[in-house]
Amino acid sequence: MSTSGINFSGLVSGMDTETLIQQIIQIESRRKKIWSTQQSQLTQRLSGLQAVQTQLLGFQSAISQVTVQTAFKAASATSSAESVARVTATADALPGTYLLEVSQLATNHKIGTTAQTTAENALGLSGCFMVNGKQVTVVASDNLRDIAARINNAKAGVTASVLSVSSSEHYLVLTAHESGAANAISLNDLGSGNVLQSLGLVTSSVSIKNAVTNGAQSDKFADTSTAVGTLLNLSGAPSGTVKINGVDIAIDLSTDSLNSIAQKINDAGAGVTASVVTVTEKGTARYRLQITGASTPTFTDDQHVLETLGILKAGYGNELIQARDAQFKIDNMSLTSSSNVLTNIISGVTITLMDADATNPKRTTITVSRDIKSIKDAIKGFVDAYNSTIDLIKKYDYFDKETYDTGPLFGNATINALTAELMATVSDVVAGAPSDLSMLAQVGITLDPTGSGKLVLKESQLEAALNSRLSDVERLFRVMGSTSDPRLTFVIATSKTKATGEPLTVNITQVATQAQATASLAQTQASTTTERLTFGGALFNNTEYSITLNAGNTIDDTIAQINADATLSRYLVASKDESGRLVLTSKQYGSKAAFTVVSDQEAADNNSGIGTTRLEVRGQDVAGTINGEAATGDGQFLTGNRGNATTDGLQIRVTATTPGIIGTVTVTRGIADRVFQLIQQFTDSISGALTEETKTIQQQIDEIKQRISAFDEAMQRRANDLRAQFTSMENALNKMRSQAQYLTALFGQASLLSSLNIR
Repeated sequence: MSTSGINFSGLVSGMDTETLIQQIIQIESRRKKIWSTQQSQLTQRLSGLQAVQTQLLGFQSAISQVTVQTAFKAASATSSAESVARVTATADALPGTYLLEVSQLATNHKIGTTAQTTAENALGLSGCFMVNGKQVTVVASDNLRDIAARINNAKAGVTASVLSVSSSEHYLVLTAHESGAANAISLNDLGSGNVLQSLGLVTSSVSIKNAVTNGAQSDKFADTSTAVGTLLNLSGAPSGTVKINGVDIAIDLSTDSLNSIAQKINDAGAGVTASVVTVTEKGTARYRLQITGASTPTFTDDQHVLETLGILKAGYGNELIQARDAQFKIDNMSLTSSSNVLTNIISGVTITLMDADATNPKRTTITVSRDIKSIKDAIKGFVDAYNSTIDLIKKYDYFDKETYDTGPLFGNATINALTAELMATVSDVVAGAPSDLSMLAQVGITLDPTGSGKLVLKESQLEAALNSRLSDVERLFRVMGSTSDPRLTFVIATSKTKATGEPLTVNITQVATQAQATASLAQTQASTTTERLTFGGALFNNTEYSITLNAGNTIDDTIAQINADATLSRYLVASKDESGRLVLTSKQYGSKAAFTVVSDQEAADNNSGIGTTRLEVRGQDVAGTINGEAATGDGQFLTGNRGNATTDGLQIRVTATTPGIIGTVTVTRGIADRVFQLIQQFTDSISGALTEETKTIQQQIDEIKQRISAFDEAMQRRANDLRAQFTSMENALNKMRSQAQYLTALFGQASLLSSLNIR
């Protein structure tokens, strides 16, 4: 009987009906056991394939270490005296030996106040001053530490600290963050304040800060028309009357710009000429106010106006360490640097100066060489990764001759193909390589003669080859290209490029050109007014850019101004032709170099000659074929078209200036690159053989899982049906028993129950 899912076996019949039902279900479930076994086998096979895929991806990572462009350019640098200089090198470094002599180290500027009797008590000083162009304001209640904190909060490129020599002798010390003479700390009081002088950081004497021939110039500013006080973000910019050559000139930095100050000076009749000149700093235009005369003018400045502009500077009160550049020689060539870390002296080499002597310069020999050990380690990594892959495959693909036990991937066609192709590839010849160095075996990498399928590396043979024929060894591993003419440069080959090792003829039908605009008239006289040239087009990302040529420009001045412009100089070069006409030439080649230029003035002999009619020019892309196959040009770069039999993805740079058959390009594909491509074929996320097989097995596992699930549900229904049938039987027996008991009671025939075998 069954009540709320609880089964009661044979209460009437005495039979263990639940056991009978389970035995019936077990007999009928034999098919499920077969399916479960199949599912387990497929799951083990899937795990094996997934493990191989994961291993192959790791193998590709190791391969990349010997196929990247810099793999065989690893360099090392040594210094014969690390107490003088330490060195490091990158792959860009070229082998060589250099003699370094250091006579002076770069230093960070450090200045201090005069001795203060207290660091904790209020100094009673108030006012504003500037540190490296940043305004600092102090109040009377500030003590020495408060002032240090205010300077540090200004983030002016200095660190302010308090040095206590004794309980009654304290100094405020400023240290520049950057070393070098150009990073000397700039200090000046603002307006009528004298906080810096009171602290002893500066003196009352002033001198020209930025000297030029017969004059002085200001610090650099971001523009010419904005008030200087605004450019410096000053609160309460100083104003006052300065004297130049004894002539009074009123200047208010809260309203005056560089242009207006220059105009005021020129109008004052002080015997000087003031102008605003453009300078380029790290690719950005900056502006200076320049004041010159027949001789260097005299300056008087009682409100620190000229100091704020950077025309004058106050003397340092207590200069602890001067700001100095490093001075040294490389192979007897004298050089200086604001930093002791030299990154642009020897390409790819960083030199850190450690010691110097002005009288007897410290000497060290710097040697840059190829880092053979690093290259050898990368190749060993390739061999190790290959062997690890073979080991892993064997873990899943084996046959025990004694037990006849097999691995889940034993006999797997995909794994067999992978293993065979790996072994064939590492044993193959690199087409196009020198015959005596076209196989890995020739550099000491051979298949294990015991038949394990693994590689054996003879390091001494490899090291000897690396030392004697580095480029040939490189060709054994990487995809490389060479050309027969200096006007051709191999750039790249993709996995679809067929590296035959045979020369492929390059036939150019159209050479690449730059866009070039030429003025209609030559400028023969200096301009009398400013002129505005506006550029646009694809070369300028379809955004207009304008430059205002200075009044008084000659053609050479205009060329210099355009070439010095931070924006224009990125895109084009200005020059003049034989007739003296202005020529503007894009730096870029090809159709993407298209640009326009127009002037706001009619072309004349006293301006650029560009004129008011917009000039539109563009370059042309290179065109031609490689190995007789179609190719597409982009500037000077020619790329084999998709689907080409041999040159698909092959890209070369063509600098030829005349069309015709220029030469040949030869592509070779090294063993490591081929193994990489082979792995890619097997593991490709869409069409890879391993990928497809794992998908198929996973589908089979899922189908079996669904089949088992459906069968389990059917068996559950079968068990329920049997329980229902047994319950019906028990009910029938129960009724019979009741009737028998009734009849016995009625007729007194106890034997009736016994004859019916009902208890």
